[in-house]
Amino acid sequence: MSNNQNVAVIIAAYNADKTLARAIESVIDDECVAQVIVVDDCSTDTTMSIAKHYQNLHDKVSVYSTGTNSGPSKARNIALQHCTSDWVTVLDSDDFIEAGRYQKLLVNSGGYQLVADDQYRVIEGQPLSTKTEMMGKSYNFPRDITLSEFIVSNISKKGKERQELGFIKPIIKRDFLIKNKLAYQENMRLGEDYELYCRCLALGAKLRLIEACGYVALVRENSLSGNHSLHDLIQLRDCDYKMASSLPVTVEESQLLSQHAESINVKIQWIEFYTSLKNLKVASSLKALFNSFSALVYITEQLKVEFVKRFIKRTAN
Repeated sequence: MSNNQNVAVIIAAYNADKTLARAIESVIDDECVAQVIVVDDCSTDTTMSIAKHYQNLHDKVSVYSTGTNSGPSKARNIALQHCTSDWVTVLDSDDFIEAGRYQKLLVNSGGYQLVADDQYRVIEGQPLSTKTEMMGKSYNFPRDITLSEFIVSNISKKGKERQELGFIKPIIKRDFLIKNKLAYQENMRLGEDYELYCRCLALGAKLRLIEACGYVALVRENSLSGNHSLHDLIQLRDCDYKMASSLPVTVEESQLLSQHAESINVKIQWIEFYTSLKNLKVASSLKALFNSFSALVYITEQLKVEFVKRFIKRTAN
């Protein structure tokens, strides 16, 4: 193994038999990639068979299973246990990498524990030529990202296109994770990347962000990141509270974590309000409505949206 083959690519896969081969093939011949670790999260399709096919073809590829369906965090932690490379990185099973990405990230890695690039996005079913950049011209590259800037980017803003840095897929220095005993929170199926990056930055990691150089994310309506259960949202909100109380953060960073938590909390209260209202549980609906001023505003806005949708539907009929 040459000195520049020092990246372990982790692929957590669940029912990914239509995209897994493309993901693996996009990194398997990269000279910077020493390991491709696929962890099947108890898929019900042929995902495991595809992964084992590549394991039989390539020494770089190793395949494991979660044993029971547990979510991406558990799968990634299993992969981390089998990493031996200097750097580790995540590749979602429906995404892929363009040639040369890891080399560009490594060139910019001096003095950093996390190095990421802007992310290309392409809508499912559309040609690659239609890909767009998540950050694009709104960012000046390269740049160092502080914990405060990172948190702020993940707070949804009305009328602004989503540009959350929680979506980035950096290469991460493995010895930093080991030294600080860092891994993914296995109770989280939403925002697990955001939570890990926050802890890395709070514990002293430096994050470098450069221009897009080859991570291509497939945007689809039924992606895990687009479907939020009440439980998933609660876990994401509560991770902010936990980090604010347990990590060595400044007053400003703690306040920003609370702001991010509240941006998630309003969505939780909307679900609680709407579900309770449908079940004629007036007291529970009122409790959610007046949980906070932000929740009151958010729920009122959502009710307006629902009213307009129903009005248009009735008019069309």
